[in-house]
Amino acid sequence: MDKYCLNLLCPPEAEERVLDLLLDSAEDRLFTSSLAFSHGANHAQLSSLEQVMGRSKSALVQVLATRNELDALLSQLTANCPGVGLRYWVTQVALEGEIK
Repeated sequence: MDKYCLNLLCPPEAEERVLDLLLDSAEDRLFTSSLAFSHGANHAQLSSLEQVMGRSKSALVQVLATRNELDALLSQLTANCPGVGLRYWVTQVALEGEIK
């Protein structure tokens, strides 16, 4: 079965909301989260410091999912996180496993 990696880039204030949704939606889904810096964001949306630095803080959340899980997850995010400013992209996973 094909797997995909959903990459979510979200403002720090939305991180807990997104993580809670992921934790509640499937108990066996693997995902990670980390601090990231976004570049190329709409200049008007940046704080004064971010405008000077040329980047804004974001949370990067990466989720491994099947196509059906991915579609359901995107629907949930759309319904539960309107106006949050989530950016996403999806890549197909070429290989996945666990080394024990």
